[in-house]
Amino acid sequence: MKIAIVAAEAAPHAKAGGLADVIGSLPGALKAAGEEPSLIVPGYSSIVESVESAPVLRDVPMRFGTGVERFSVLRATDPHGVPMYLIDHPGFFARPGIYGENGIDYPDNLQRFIFFGRAAAIASAEIVAPDIVHAHDWHSATVPIAMRADNALRRRFKNALSVFTIHNLAFQGISKREDFALLNLDAAYNSVDYLEFYNHLNLMKGALVLCDGASTVSPTYAREITTDPELGFGLEGVLRDKGENFVGILNGADYDEWSPAGDREIAATYTPAKPDGKRKCTRALRNSLKLPNQEDWPVVGMVTRMTGQKGVDLLKDALDAVMRLDLQLVMLASGDAVLEKFFKDAESRYPGKLRAIIEFNNTMAHRIQAGSDAFLMPSRFEPCGLTQMYALRYGTAPVVRATGGLRDTVAEFDPARGTGNGFVFENFEAAEMVAALGRMVAMFRDRATWRRLMANCFASDFSWDRAARQYVEWFTRLRKARGLS
Repeated sequence: MKIAIVAAEAAPHAKAGGLADVIGSLPGALKAAGEEPSLIVPGYSSIVESVESAPVLRDVPMRFGTGVERFSVLRATDPHGVPMYLIDHPGFFARPGIYGENGIDYPDNLQRFIFFGRAAAIASAEIVAPDIVHAHDWHSATVPIAMRADNALRRRFKNALSVFTIHNLAFQGISKREDFALLNLDAAYNSVDYLEFYNHLNLMKGALVLCDGASTVSPTYAREITTDPELGFGLEGVLRDKGENFVGILNGADYDEWSPAGDREIAATYTPAKPDGKRKCTRALRNSLKLPNQEDWPVVGMVTRMTGQKGVDLLKDALDAVMRLDLQLVMLASGDAVLEKFFKDAESRYPGKLRAIIEFNNTMAHRIQAGSDAFLMPSRFEPCGLTQMYALRYGTAPVVRATGGLRDTVAEFDPARGTGNGFVFENFEAAEMVAALGRMVAMFRDRATWRRLMANCFASDFSWDRAARQYVEWFTRLRKARGLS
């Protein structure tokens, strides 16, 4: 099958979050599974300036609201050898950032990504002629909308399947209702049955209603957002209406980058059979951060966005109780300025136990994964999560709240049975998180039991091969249901 993947991010050249990691891996996994993927992304400066590319379409006119905008398409290749098409529009995409700069979103993001989605749909029809068009998150939501609601494109995609994946339902592409004019669609689609949402325009709603099939990035998150209004953000009914055409497929982890056996960023490589290098990584991490080498205490790592969604506010409320445990906490996080200041200030209160590194630093992320004994993810909600998968690969036991993909990948360790790969708490409550960390600290003191837990972590396998097979099976099932060959 020819599969056109459309997204706003793609590692390694354009990354703001986990979406980029997924789009950086999925095309290669589909290629390895025997399919014919291609990737369509905006022509950001960060990509155009770092890859070799050549124009395949030039100066294509497209109606955009009351005017006409023109774009070109450049062809490049992603790191897996998959064709990558860049929507080239200097006014919208030749900027230093993806969504904004210095923590402030670009004010025209809605216009930028409506334009991108419509241009990507045209480029897909013109260049790829796909069997499947797979759009990701609200930035690409205009693709399935245009495929089914634009009269000219509907005819061109009559034999193509339209699928849409939600990576985070909290961000839906909502704006004022008048922005519907940018889509150049019949006014009938500016209604509650399609894109209207409480007298606003909602691009993600339109994509979900009009696509042939929708998915999200873990089975548990799929259940949560169809049953819990707090997590459904107003779209739980729309998702339920998709019925069997809405599924949860767990993301995979990029083990080419995230594996201690070949990681060039860490102090010493190691494997499940020869794990001694992990202790060297722990000593190196402590030394680099001037933490005491307290070997009978576990190092707890965090690599996260400094936001309430990630449970950093829960940790803030519980920090004094956490610091009373025999552990050291290393955070690599940035985001909310108030939270940043709180944890940075807290370093002086706990000089031998806490380090807060307020930045994004990929090298340090690798070193924290390798040098930590446990990895904390107290998320309020977590569609999938990738860092807990990386932690498991490094023999680092996750301590997580049971939500979304965290529930699907981490199970409470039972020392009597020797089962499980981490520590889990159910409710978003500080006391439960502290108790889970307490269980971890107690287990760490029993070295033989901890080695068993590490072995279970190493054995956890969340490769992209599995995820790609599930996507192909789902695509095939949907095509058959639509009567497509």
